[in-house]
Amino acid sequence: MSFHNLDYLKSFTEPKEQKKDPFKNIECNHSLYLFSKESPVRLFCLKTIAHPLFEKVVLITICFISIKLAVDTYFVDYTRLYSKITVAINYLQVSLFTVEGLLKIISLGFMFDKNSYLRSSWNIFDFFIIIVSWMDLTISSVNIPMVRVLRLFRTFKPLRFLSQNVSMRVIVTALFKSLGAIINTLFVILLVWFMFSIVGVSFFAGKFQYCTKDKYENSYKDICIEKGGEWVTYDHNFDNSINGLIFLFVLTTQENWPALAHQAVDCDEEDKGPIKNGRWYYAYYFVAFIFIGAMFLLNLFVGVMFLNFAKAQKAATTSSYGSVLVTEDQLNWIEIQKMIIMAKPNYNIQTLPPEGSWRRPVHNLITSRKFGIFISVIISINLLQLMLLYDSAPDNYKKALNIVNYALIAVFTVEIVLRYVAYLHMFWYDAWNVLDLAIVFTGWADFVYDLSTSDSLLLYNSPKVFRIMRILRITRLLRLFKNHKRLQEIMEVVQLCLPSMINVFSLLALVLFIFAILGCYLFESGKEGTIIDDFYNFNNFGSSMALSFRFATADNWNYFMFDYARTTTSCAIGVGCGNAVAFLYFIAFEFVVTFIMLNLFISVVLELFDKFYFAEGNIISQFKEEHERFQENWLRIGAVHSGYFLPDSKLLRFFERLAGSANLREMDMDYRAREIILMGIRWYFFLHP
Repeated sequence: MSFHNLDYLKSFTEPKEQKKDPFKNIECNHSLYLFSKESPVRLFCLKTIAHPLFEKVVLITICFISIKLAVDTYFVDYTRLYSKITVAINYLQVSLFTVEGLLKIISLGFMFDKNSYLRSSWNIFDFFIIIVSWMDLTISSVNIPMVRVLRLFRTFKPLRFLSQNVSMRVIVTALFKSLGAIINTLFVILLVWFMFSIVGVSFFAGKFQYCTKDKYENSYKDICIEKGGEWVTYDHNFDNSINGLIFLFVLTTQENWPALAHQAVDCDEEDKGPIKNGRWYYAYYFVAFIFIGAMFLLNLFVGVMFLNFAKAQKAATTSSYGSVLVTEDQLNWIEIQKMIIMAKPNYNIQTLPPEGSWRRPVHNLITSRKFGIFISVIISINLLQLMLLYDSAPDNYKKALNIVNYALIAVFTVEIVLRYVAYLHMFWYDAWNVLDLAIVFTGWADFVYDLSTSDSLLLYNSPKVFRIMRILRITRLLRLFKNHKRLQEIMEVVQLCLPSMINVFSLLALVLFIFAILGCYLFESGKEGTIIDDFYNFNNFGSSMALSFRFATADNWNYFMFDYARTTTSCAIGVGCGNAVAFLYFIAFEFVVTFIMLNLFISVVLELFDKFYFAEGNIISQFKEEHERFQENWLRIGAVHSGYFLPDSKLLRFFERLAGSANLREMDMDYRAREIILMGIRWYFFLHP
């Protein structure tokens, strides 16, 4: 039987069209007791929120709000015109969000029925932002502490990105579901910290004091004041349990901990200044805490977060497919279908020249395993040659390296020629061939430049161009991934990790943005301090973002915390900066960004490597085996037109080889179609092979 009638196979794969119910999974029959499911107003609202442009408008509005929050930090002292423009924009933004909320409430119902508006935690957050925004606008002219708190909620408006992005929403949902185990682990960590804090108070209370002038010489308060010094207490101290916990949290981040340990080693009695290395045995206290509190307990926290996050993300992923009963095999099948969609055909390189052709031996040579190993060795020698160059090298040494480089260029040129001979016009279908040709071209251009003299005006005026071309030779190292199967698998896993990593990075960028804006609102008066300067401060969004990135690496974050926590004029010349809120802000920043968000990167990568790389018989291995078998059979059967098409007369033979069965010809049309569909080949593959 012929396979020309594709409608026959189409009937097996395409579901029958059914009339869609716009109120599917919406149980509210009368929204707000006014709008029934037949109401034109409610149908209009439902169609509006379901339209793709609706989400785009919401996202554009959120982007505009975020930009405005950043711009506002540069205009602390509003002019009258800018103030009017700001108020108008704020009313417009809040009105748009209010309209969005009303459309969803009318469509879904308010709160009493299943799947109604306030039954979603994301909608609750959106509704909260709307209420707070209206309160902020209506009483913005009143200067009371509560209004200042409401203004701080402006910084959380960009979080609405989470409710609009499905992938980020899955990550955040999984993170919140794993909070129970994380909080239990934190409780254990806090207990250990309290014990160390109590011990620290008993050891060091009142002992972390010094004179600002010759602290090792002026050990007593009276002598220090007589000599013009000031008797002060270290910012990091154990004068009480709260200060002790802050000290221990700083030690947990391991930021400059040896200097803090020496602070204890140098301490003497209460109300006395330090003696250099006077109490060396106190160092064991810090070593014990670093080992137990920073290394063991912190890694325990990361491990618990990773395991519970992986479970919660898996549950969130299965529920996103409409059912919590999706099995592991079904999830693997879904992942393989995604790989099939993303797979790109490789029609050309494995196509053999005809028997007896003079190109056949060349093709066999360049596709042999020994030739691949030889090229890998040459690439490694090329890397070594690039690494051996150093500054102020003798001329003879440089000449020897250049000779090796020319020899390697010659080898790569011969390889390119052989490949072109083997593949002819199909050479250009492989991106690796084009890349190698470009690198060989840059090598010869570099060779011409080295042999040229200053009389050549073009070469004399373009040394930077040739320097860049010389650097491009490093990209040849990418060939090592092509020649090694395990390296290819690692790169494929990294490629699969990219979407998840981009989502986590976007979430991290959003958190940093919110903390930066919040820092501008809280600490805008801090101009100078012990470590605060003209660049690292919270005066505007640019400086705040740079400072937030610095805190993400835990660089001197504790010294900034104490600078912004001071309320006396000593923190800045004539300016009182910061308040005790700085402790909450900086500790929350380090906990959320350093301990959770950055470790979330590691969790996502480890989870995907465990799924796609470490597991025996993983999805990538299965897909690659089937993909290679498909390509091999496709090309062996006799693909035409550069491998893009297969003659319809050979379809049955192709399916028989693919299924490993020779019985397809003996089956009737129904069974034959079912066998083909069971192989996972849908009808549209016939139209677009």
